[in-house]
Amino acid sequence: MLCRAQDGSYLAGEQAQRQELTHHQWVARGFTRRVGEDAPLLVGNDFVQPHALAATMIEWVADAVAHRQGHPPEHIAVAHSANWGPHRTHVVHQALAQLGISDVTLLPEPVAVAMDYASKQRVDDGGAIAVGNIGGTGFDATVLRRRTPGFEVVGPPLDSPHPGGQDLDDALFEHIRAELGGLAGLDVTDFNVRATLAQLRGDCVHARETLSFHPGATLRIHLPKVNTDFAVSRSRFEKLARTHLERVPELVLQAVQSANLTPGELDAVVLAGGVARTPLLKQLVQERLERQPLVDGAPELVAACGAAVSAVKAVSTEGDQAASMAETSVLMRIEAPDDDPNLLDPLDDDVAESPRPPVEVEPMHIEPPDEKRQRLFKILKLTLAALLVIAGLIMTFYGTPSTGGLLGGAGGPAPQQQQR
Repeated sequence: MLCRAQDGSYLAGEQAQRQELTHHQWVARGFTRRVGEDAPLLVGNDFVQPHALAATMIEWVADAVAHRQGHPPEHIAVAHSANWGPHRTHVVHQALAQLGISDVTLLPEPVAVAMDYASKQRVDDGGAIAVGNIGGTGFDATVLRRRTPGFEVVGPPLDSPHPGGQDLDDALFEHIRAELGGLAGLDVTDFNVRATLAQLRGDCVHARETLSFHPGATLRIHLPKVNTDFAVSRSRFEKLARTHLERVPELVLQAVQSANLTPGELDAVVLAGGVARTPLLKQLVQERLERQPLVDGAPELVAACGAAVSAVKAVSTEGDQAASMAETSVLMRIEAPDDDPNLLDPLDDDVAESPRPPVEVEPMHIEPPDEKRQRLFKILKLTLAALLVIAGLIMTFYGTPSTGGLLGGAGGPAPQQQQR
């Protein structure tokens, strides 16, 4: 989410969300799904392309990081939707270049999730894993195969706007509205009522997250006609969410079948995104695929962590290239302290420490010149030149009388014309 300020700058995240109630016409959301489209979005009084908003969001995050760390990042890596193709990544790179940001790596979210998984669990070269990424605004399922030092996508990824975290939040919000009949008669044109409903919608998000690791959650509702505490149990929430979550294992299975594989041929099934915390989701995937899905302790961060692993590799590669070009170059290496569990280990220790393979340049094969063909071309050239010279001589000697006849005809009629 982005909110455009009066001076032309942008606010993002929670700062933009706080402005949505009073300045909703200056707020843009969901623009990442429209990247690559020709139709611009209306933000305030201006039309802005979706890829320009995506670049602005990346710039905002980079500036926030630079402010917090005290210096700009050495490299930026962005995990994007799985259905982005070359056109979408190209327009985003162009928009970033206009903002002065050039050192950016764009990689699909499933690849970033796989990179994060491989940084914690060893994946043999050629091994296949399925990634189900369920975020706030949609779901994608992708099968990837390990190709050191990264991953390649196998088969077409499946991308769907449903289910997502918003679907579960909406289901909980509608359940509360149905249980509390007083919400039906509220005046939504009143600013205070709209603000209270927006707060309740945000509380539904926090309640859904709480129910992922607690058996119950309580929402405090303060409305003009309703002032109460509303308790929701996990079992009740799972009944509301089951219809949406049952789509996840089916989509993952479709992705596996599209890759000409079976669930038994996979090395792992990895679930990412905040909704992956839901115990019912893990149960449904295990029952349908007959595989225990793997969920990180912070599943909402695995795509960002995988992008960070990719950024570290990009910085290391750039440093290796610079060191090979100049002996005075300095290769900077970041080493994580042993007592800091929050920092990621390299993707594969044996791959990172192995020597780089030698580059063998095969000499280009050049066909020997054809002397016979060259001699024929020379004869043709000389013949053509001789013909041009003869034609020029003929025009020089025989063109003058013809010209005089024409000029004489202009002064009086020709003899034949007088007889006629």
